[in-house]
Order: sequence, then structure tokens, then C-alpha cells
Amino acid sequence: MYVTKRKGFAMILAIFIIVLVALGGVLLLGNASIGTKTAGDNYFRAQAELLVDSATEFAVMRAQDVNTSVVAPNNHCLENLNITVQDAAGAAAYDVNVTIRYSFQGAAPLACLPALADINTVLAQNTGNPTMMLIDTTVTTNTAANLSTEPIRVHKRSWQKL
Repeated sequence: MYVTKRKGFAMILAIFIIVLVALGGVLLLGNASIGTKTAGDNYFRAQAELLVDSATEFAVMRAQDVNTSVVAPNNHCLENLNITVQDAAGAAAYDVNVTIRYSFQGAAPLACLPALADINTVLAQNTGNPTMMLIDTTVTTNTAANLSTEPIRVHKRSWQKL
């Protein structure tokens, strides 16, 4: 019998194992950085979704108690609401935009009636049928705040009673 010499085979096998371990480490580090980014984005998205709900409720509250002497001339309803939400350091983190359209019985959704007397007339004719508001609320991250690597935008449309 004669013996075959395989001294080079052990070195090739060792190099192959080292390459496999290095690839596993690279994949592990890549997944760790993606996991951190995903967790941060999920946090900011959840915060934006909570802001959408809060802004919608705030818009309903403001529309019910709107001061018609402060609203723009010939406009006696609250139509738009723009809010800037700041972070703990005082920098603008989120921009909230709310648009409100009104719908009365027998009328298509409209912005606002030209005079307060007209609104009172429509409300008197609308007895027993609530005035409805179509509320569009959009929350976006402020690009200057650098909260996330990707912009976050959440939109909510709802019908609310006035």
C-alpha cells in the first residue's frame, strides 16, 4: 500500500472555514443595523399614528368652539388647522395638517357658508340631523429634524359629527 500525501487539503479546508465564519459575521452585523433602523422607524410611525388620532379629535373640538370673529372674513367655519409638533429639544419634529369640509342635510359637502346667519338657517332646517364634517388629517416628519432615514407620512380620513 502506498500513502497519499494531503498536506495542502488541510490548509484549503481551514481557509474555507475562515471565509464561512467571516460571511456569517458580516450577515450578523448587517441584520443588527437593519433591526435598529426598523425599530426606530416603527417607533416614529407609531408616534405619527397617535398624532393623527389626537389631531383629528383636536380639530373636532376646535370646530365645535370656533370663534367666528377670528376666522377669515366671509368664512365662519374652521377649514384648516396646521400644527407643528416639537421634540424634547424644541426642534420641529412633525408637521400636522388638518382639512375640514362640512356636509348639511340636502347639501353636498361644502367648505363654509358665507355668513353666520346662513349657517344658523341651515342648522335650523337641519334639526334632528347632525351636521357632519369630513376631516382629512396628515402627519409627516419634518425633513430638517432628521428623525428617520425615510420620510414618514400617515393620513387619516374620517366623518365626525359637529
